[in-house]
Amino acid sequence: MWRWENQDQIVIWIWIGIGLFFLTTLLITLLVINYLKSIKRNKKKVSQLVRNTQKEYLENMLLLQEQDRERLAEELHDNIISQLNLIRLNLNDKQPEELSKDLKRSMQLIRELSHNLTPPDLNEIDLTDLIEDYLEQVNKNIEVIFRSITIGIPISNPVKLNLFRIVQELVTNILKHAEATRIDVSLRVSLNYVILTIEDNGRGFILGKHSGGIGMRNIKSRAQKIKAIYKLKTQPEKGTKFIACMAIQ
Repeated sequence: MWRWENQDQIVIWIWIGIGLFFLTTLLITLLVINYLKSIKRNKKKVSQLVRNTQKEYLENMLLLQEQDRERLAEELHDNIISQLNLIRLNLNDKQPEELSKDLKRSMQLIRELSHNLTPPDLNEIDLTDLIEDYLEQVNKNIEVIFRSITIGIPISNPVKLNLFRIVQELVTNILKHAEATRIDVSLRVSLNYVILTIEDNGRGFILGKHSGGIGMRNIKSRAQKIKAIYKLKTQPEKGTKFIACMAIQ
């Protein structure tokens, strides 16, 4: 009798063991399935994030292209076409020497516009030389001071291009609207940061009223692309100061 009871207990424990084994197997299976589903969900999230990033980059690129086209059309209409039209109207009233000066001025405007539109050879020139070369071509009726402190840290081409375009945008705005007699440009490159400062002694403006134009949208978009933070300080009749800072990665 005792032997039968002992055998029954052994059978019960075997069934309990089998049950625990199946429960453990089921639990592991459920955990694996849940883990695989989690991986699949994460892959979808990453894929969506990549698609969103690509879409945002494309939208920013298209926005910059449209803004550059608008600026080109504005430059052609307000400066070059207006200047050539004045020459045409004054052909019979001005002396050849005066007409020659007007034509040279128009050619200089076209040269500056071409320089602004042509992408520089970023592999062959550093940021300091790039900015200095551009500032040397600025209208000589205004004093331009450029200071640079660098320690030879290499800067990537996208950062160089976007900082250079920001300089062009700001200097162009100063020349067109600020009525300034002096522009101070400063570039500081340290081990960890790049700091760009552009200041003028022009008429300034009230922030919020004139800070939403094409130029500032361009600057904002380019600063975002290189993860730079910037601040614009200005007051009427007290000039304008722009400071941008970005970490070197």
